[in-house]
Amino acid sequence: MRSARTLLGTAAACCAVVAFAAGAPGTANSASRSSAAISATTSPIKHVIIIYQENHSFDDVLGKVCQERANPCDGYTGPVTFADRATAPNVVEPDIVPQMAHSPTVSQLGLTNQWDKISGCKSYPYPCVTHIEPANMPNLTTLADQFVVSDATFAAGGTVSFGAHVNLAAGTIDGFAGFNPQPSTTGHSTGPGWGCNSYRDARWGAGGSQWVPSCVPDQNGAGPYRSSPVPYASTIMQSLEGAGKSWHVYQDAPSGQYRPSSGTWAICTYFNWCLANRFTLAYDSPKSAFFTDAANGSLPNVSFMLPIQSYSQHNLASMAAGDNYIGQVVSAVEASPEWSSTAIFISYDDCGCFYDHVTPPAGLGMRNPMVIVSPWARAGYTDSTTAIQPYSMLSFIDHNFGLPDLTPGVANAYDYAASFDFTQVPLRGATMTHATISNAEKARLARLAPRVKDDGT
Repeated sequence: MRSARTLLGTAAACCAVVAFAAGAPGTANSASRSSAAISATTSPIKHVIIIYQENHSFDDVLGKVCQERANPCDGYTGPVTFADRATAPNVVEPDIVPQMAHSPTVSQLGLTNQWDKISGCKSYPYPCVTHIEPANMPNLTTLADQFVVSDATFAAGGTVSFGAHVNLAAGTIDGFAGFNPQPSTTGHSTGPGWGCNSYRDARWGAGGSQWVPSCVPDQNGAGPYRSSPVPYASTIMQSLEGAGKSWHVYQDAPSGQYRPSSGTWAICTYFNWCLANRFTLAYDSPKSAFFTDAANGSLPNVSFMLPIQSYSQHNLASMAAGDNYIGQVVSAVEASPEWSSTAIFISYDDCGCFYDHVTPPAGLGMRNPMVIVSPWARAGYTDSTTAIQPYSMLSFIDHNFGLPDLTPGVANAYDYAASFDFTQVPLRGATMTHATISNAEKARLARLAPRVKDDGT
């Protein structure tokens, strides 16, 4: 929180706020820019790609980038004073992401500045107060420097991966409390992943008081392995199909086999409509298919790039491996005949749970990193209009393709209109690199794999 920092940090934030309020160059607070929405009749964007990484706050990923960027954004990497007056130095994060607890309960600890009460962050130097050096994620840094950073994208409430991915597909959490699924409370044997075929339960209803199957039923109520009060919710995939548009989920199967993924973040399995009708390679295939589609100029209208653990940048995973993955995806699009008609959104599903200094607007969760890449993105721009992750990305999709509002939450979300200029000379792509991960680190990541399997969040 702003109030939790040292006087030096508070002064820096104060100056940043004044600059934003004054409509400084590169900010998006002018009424003429923020009031307009993306229009399907004027937008050249035919392809939207969402790269949805795991478990980082804005300051953790982009705090230092913002400070070094030619057009600064609101990032902080200084020391932090907690509610109990303990002080954390804000250390540089190692390549293997520290293990932090992350849940709606943990998010609330962060929102009340009780970071040192979070499991994994209870002793000096408090590794939840950390930041990544730009040189340790060169691809994302380059993209943030050359294209758009949104420094005011906040999570749609205090949720973690399951809730964030339900939100990504449906524009609503559909009554779930945001916690990740657990083994069946009725003793049913479990299946793969977290969705309808997992036979797992998740907290639902006011206060998360009910345990229900972690499955959104179809219109006939089918899908949950036992009786469920969860209502049917339509998805952005159905909305796209209704308008004659295409979509695809690109996610490697955990086993490495060429088949649809039932991994924990496999959004198609969360919705019985999708699991029963679209869970095929025509709609859900490994990332290798993305590179083929990009090279062939056959990308769908909307691509969901969902990682697996090894390149997700999740706790106990490698930041460099994830940055390599981001670079590979962006490079494939830049080399594609469809670069001129594409917008790429790079974001993270939840806090992880790492420190961020900005107090969210009422009802929203912590800031998410957000970098927007497109030949039509404003070069080196900072968009400081309040956005909601993932609803603002869905709002962009709705407006860009002329779709009906997916949900009221999506309808009311800012669509990043100020981040684009469809009259400008199209930007060229950025040069991506590939970092080498040492054999010693690969061995350590392999040793950590059992802990990762137990976590899965």
